[in-house]
Amino acid sequence: MRNSRIILKHETKQAGRIARNLLETKRTKFGWRALLLPSLLADYIRFRKRLILIRKNLLFTKRLASSAAREIFRGKNRVVEERLIEIKTKELLDKERKGLYAEKVRRKQLREIELLVDHYLRLLNSNETNHANMIRESYQSKKKYLSFLNELQQIEQEVIRASIMSVRKGSKKERLSWFKKVQETSSKIRVEEVERIFPEE
Repeated sequence: MRNSRIILKHETKQAGRIARNLLETKRTKFGWRALLLPSLLADYIRFRKRLILIRKNLLFTKRLASSAAREIFRGKNRVVEERLIEIKTKELLDKERKGLYAEKVRRKQLREIELLVDHYLRLLNSNETNHANMIRESYQSKKKYLSFLNELQQIEQEVIRASIMSVRKGSKKERLSWFKKVQETSSKIRVEEVERIFPEE
């Protein structure tokens, strides 16, 4: 389904931009010098691994929601699709041993996924084949789209708060600093996107 691929491609690209912006301060200039200096090559490999991991984490709920929305759009039962997501996330939680994923975080993410499924279904029901046009047709105005983004951001903040309290990696101060940076970067990139989609308003 073409529109589903367009949506996921957009989300992947946006997650990549957020991840790169988050790591930009730590990034060294690489290029041909990395081939000559092994220490630069090692730094580059670490940078790439971190970039991929951050992008994967940013896309976690979006991939689940996108897949469910696609199946619902094709005629499958929404309750069944949401239950499959619950099972999948519970299995991940059961496998977790490092303290990076907790039940409290999972419950908040399920709310985020529910909102994203509604959003993706709106986009899939549009007659457009370009992401910006899908948004314009689905939301009709900058105000309505910003309303959705604000709701999404509030739920993401709940996920972040749950992560700060339950995730056992790093100190609480480090987690607060990191998640604040994630939030600010995501918000900045989304606002830039809104201005591109609705330039006239």
